[in-house]
Amino acid sequence: MILRFLTTYFAVFACLGLFYFTASAQTIYMDATEGCVEPGGIVITEKIRSDFSVSIEDRSFYFIPVPITATSLYDYDICEKEFPVEKINIKRRKRKASKFSDEDLQNKIKRQKEFLKSVYLEEPKPRMWEGNFIIPVKNYKSLKENFGARRIINGVPGAIHRGIDISAHKGEKVYASNSGIVVVARKFILEGNLIVINHGTGIYTIYAHLKDMVVGEGDFVKKGQLIGYVGNTGRSTGPHLHFGAKMGQIDINPFALFEIQDALSVALSSVNSY
Repeated sequence: MILRFLTTYFAVFACLGLFYFTASAQTIYMDATEGCVEPGGIVITEKIRSDFSVSIEDRSFYFIPVPITATSLYDYDICEKEFPVEKINIKRRKRKASKFSDEDLQNKIKRQKEFLKSVYLEEPKPRMWEGNFIIPVKNYKSLKENFGARRIINGVPGAIHRGIDISAHKGEKVYASNSGIVVVARKFILEGNLIVINHGTGIYTIYAHLKDMVVGEGDFVKKGQLIGYVGNTGRSTGPHLHFGAKMGQIDINPFALFEIQDALSVALSSVNSY
């Protein structure tokens, strides 16, 4: 697995006796300051530069999440990346008669965003995840690598897309990408039925637009455990899973998590070879 990972995804350079590599410019380990870091990626280093760390064989490695809008990060160069532009048309659903005005609705959305922000402010928990994270839907139709896309919704510029979209039939099973504690499992206006899992070391995964949820807040879930079903709740164009990831409050590309253990293994072998 490691050999396939290295030959497929890594460019390896020797520079002044230091080992540097980049995994698809997403998950990155570097003790050298050459090369560039992709927005939404993770720097893995032995330098104490964040509160997010793991210990392997008595060595500590620190994760530095790279903000999607970053132009500088310590002494690392930020890769120039052009994110795609997505034009989306969302049909307005008929709203049931409600005593709440549009202003009330917007205030509720604001309160929900503030609540989610508070979730990611929590002090990092000990590591609960093991190995690479997995794609949370097995029988998907398509997996859209649209992290960072600039969206135009009904002709109006919208927010940056901070996850990836996994298209699947409504009711398809959704699994925990790795082990952790469910910290959010409730309905939101924009995200619909939403689950957030805290995996420790600052890592969270996010599952939005679910049809149903089968876990509750406070539950410990194992990697690969059923947590819900693909749906079309909240602001959504059709049945799919919006799958996101964060490190602390910073959005990261979920694809980085699919490679994180492999990157750590290579990081360990490289420092042991010094």
